[in-house]
Amino acid sequence: MRLARAMRRKAEKSAAVGDRRAAKTYAKAKKAVRHATTHELVMQAAVRRQAVVEIMATIVVAMHRSFGWSTDRLLRLRKKMRVQMECLKGRYVKLEEMEAIVEKELDWGFRIERDDTWEMRRRVEYRTVRVMSAVFLIALRDEFGFGQKRAMRAYKELADIWTAVHEGSLTMEAVWKEHDAVGKSIGEALAL
Repeated sequence: MRLARAMRRKAEKSAAVGDRRAAKTYAKAKKAVRHATTHELVMQAAVRRQAVVEIMATIVVAMHRSFGWSTDRLLRLRKKMRVQMECLKGRYVKLEEMEAIVEKELDWGFRIERDDTWEMRRRVEYRTVRVMSAVFLIALRDEFGFGQKRAMRAYKELADIWTAVHEGSLTMEAVWKEHDAVGKSIGEALAL
């Protein structure tokens, strides 16, 4: 009987040691995943911020090119877009619902293609483009009463700018110069 008890105690002790090792290994793995996830979240936020800034600059340029908008209307548009973004962030509305509103009210179909093999940066940019497109079009509709034709004209100009940037025939520096010129021309007009 003593031998059986001794063997059982030895088995329990080795199981406990194995459990502790497994727990330590699990804790290390969990910490590594948490660190990687935190790093990934920070990277996603940086990519998203950069994409939003660049898209807003191209929206300013596109609206100035298409309709000759100056600072007042551009600021109204930006304010309305900010309200729409707050609705998304506050989870009062989902992106899919916003896209459905655009499709219904403007008779518009988004044709943004997605590939499941994209890396993290491309997936974040894709989502940001979807959000900014829906917010932009809804803001034009709500604030300025744009219908399908004018919204299509504005969006086409925006798409043309982005196509030129991605093909390399236009740089983001040139877009930023044009963006800054829109603000300067308004300031010069006010000074006269």
